[in-house]
Amino acid sequence: MAATAFYQGVSVMDLEALLWRRRRSTARAAYIAFGFGWLFFLGWLYRLTHTEWSAGFILTALQFAPFCAVFFLLAFKSALENYQIRMRRLASAMEYLQTNESFWPS
Repeated sequence: MAATAFYQGVSVMDLEALLWRRRRSTARAAYIAFGFGWLFFLGWLYRLTHTEWSAGFILTALQFAPFCAVFFLLAFKSALENYQIRMRRLASAMEYLQTNESFWPS
């Protein structure tokens, strides 16, 4: 931390504050993206169950599915960044998934 703070021209305490703020913002982004993912997924399911099935509707439903997945992927990306900040090192996605630490960002 001291070397990074020196290299960036800030004090160690300022660097700690910057990391804490970044950790909070990545956690917030992860939870928001996760919420939107579920919201759009539930809306997609509702539309699937309450609309008459046709060839055009099936194509539209299949095209919307990746849109829902993007929010879940963004949530995972933000949670992984949060984990890397907590661990103070680069970590792979598999390390994050296999950790004994809390899975949810904090």
